[in-house]
This record gives sequence, structure tokens and C-alpha cells, in this order.
Amino acid sequence: MKTLTLAFLFALLATGTAARAASHEHENHHDTATQQPAATHTGTGVLKAVNAKDGKVQIAHEPIAELDWPSMTMWFALRDPLPKDLKAGDAVRFEMMQGEKNQWVIVRIGRK
Repeated sequence: MKTLTLAFLFALLATGTAARAASHEHENHHDTATQQPAATHTGTGVLKAVNAKDGKVQIAHEPIAELDWPSMTMWFALRDPLPKDLKAGDAVRFEMMQGEKNQWVIVRIGRK
């Protein structure tokens, strides 16, 4: 009888653990399924300066309507190294997204 009771108790514990694990997997899947990809925004402007050491560029950009930004000159972080064919003074088109600590990061840049 003790053996049967212990077996039954272990079976209940195993079933509860499996159910919690399955529920947890479902919750994690649900969280990643509902996450939205980071929004990117497109801009155009003139490359004013390059700080290759820190991975940043300064761009005098035209208004970016979707962000309600007027024309301005600002520094942006680069996700990837600047293409070798770009230099200060070049007209550029770029794609950016908001990164960590609300910093704007250029994810794609090329000649306009």
C-alpha cells in the first residue's frame, strides 16, 4: 500500500511539474510572439563628420516628418562600420532606429 501511495504521489508531482513547464514555455512563446520589431525611420541629409573610433557620424538631416523633427545637425551611432565610399560632404540616405538608452542608431546608410 505504501509503495502504491508513493508511486501515486510521485506521479502527481511529475504531472504538476510537466504542466508548469508546458505553461511556462507557452508564456515565453507568447511574449516573443507579441513583441514588435523596432521601428525604423528614413532620413536624408549631408554627412558632416565621421568619428570612426567611436562609431558615430554627424549628419545635417532634412525634416523627418514621422518623428516630427525639423532639419537639424546631430550625431548618430552606427550599428555597422561606415561604408568606405562615404565621406564628409556626401549626400546620404539613412535608416535609423532607437537603440539602448534612447540613442538613435543608423542601421543602413548610403549615397543619396
